[in-house]
Amino acid sequence: MPDTTSRLPGIRSPESIWRPQRFFAHQLQSVRELEYVNDGGGLAVNFYPVSRVSPQVRVEGGQSRTMSLWHTQSTTGFLTIPTIEADLFTIRFVTNGQMIRRNWRDEQVVTQGYATFSALEDMRNGEASAGFSAISSTIARASLLASYHALEQKPDRPLPVLEPLTSLDNMGMRALLLSLEQMQIRLRDVRTADDLFFPLLEEIISYQLLSAWPRAPAAELPSTGNLAAAHVRRAIDYIEAHLATPLRLADVAAVAGVSVRLLQMSFKRELNMTPVEFIIERRLQHVHRDLCREAYRETSIADLGRRWGFAHMSDFAQRYRRRFGCTPSDTRRDMLRKVE
Repeated sequence: MPDTTSRLPGIRSPESIWRPQRFFAHQLQSVRELEYVNDGGGLAVNFYPVSRVSPQVRVEGGQSRTMSLWHTQSTTGFLTIPTIEADLFTIRFVTNGQMIRRNWRDEQVVTQGYATFSALEDMRNGEASAGFSAISSTIARASLLASYHALEQKPDRPLPVLEPLTSLDNMGMRALLLSLEQMQIRLRDVRTADDLFFPLLEEIISYQLLSAWPRAPAAELPSTGNLAAAHVRRAIDYIEAHLATPLRLADVAAVAGVSVRLLQMSFKRELNMTPVEFIIERRLQHVHRDLCREAYRETSIADLGRRWGFAHMSDFAQRYRRRFGCTPSDTRRDMLRKVE
């Protein structure tokens, strides 16, 4: 695919949605050119200026239906906002300058020598500084999970949780960055007939990523006996006894004998999560447990979700996937495969 430089109007497809592209290269030097690429570039994000200075941004890479790889450089800085809803993970190595990545719950300041890993759906926007450069990639959750199962030879295990921010202080991470840089350079030489390039790239990057990227500690809930605050233990006992019923924080706090505010502060101190997050986590664990039991094989996933307090199936499915690295249907399918 030829260089689709955005300064030459008319040479790109008018299709404005995300689409596979073996190679693209956009040199953006004005607000008009940013808007032009946003309207027809077929990328997963839109670009916006961060100052009144004429933007200077170059983005070059390629993408298939399940992954993408690109290099970004800017002397002025820019803002990006996701434009698609897709079950993708984003990997970004900052090689110069910094980027503030704002998620829906927090934000990360990523500088040279650090890399980020997060779900695309969690990203609100990313603000790059002047003098910024980075090598970035996305990969489908399903593809990464399949690679993990092949690597570990344990098809029933959920995808491990990777650290959202990590440094390049070990050889594995530096080797992963080098692989991304070399493969991105080779994108210029990919031809229409080279259909094996992206599947091979996906496999190489997946295995390196899973082997080198630090994993976050497993989210283990402390036992009630290890908690210092008696009112937190009372709250947990009440929550566990009423997980399958509507729960209000005011009721939980009343049983614990404290205010809602103190209850929230105590949960954050003792468990590093809010009472609501604790309730959701325990409900997700119960659904996962039931989906793994043959006794519930005839019970629909929707009924199991509702049984444990999830009224909205789309929200439930997203939370389950983030927690266990697979869909509820995947968990059930794994259970049925084991018993057949």
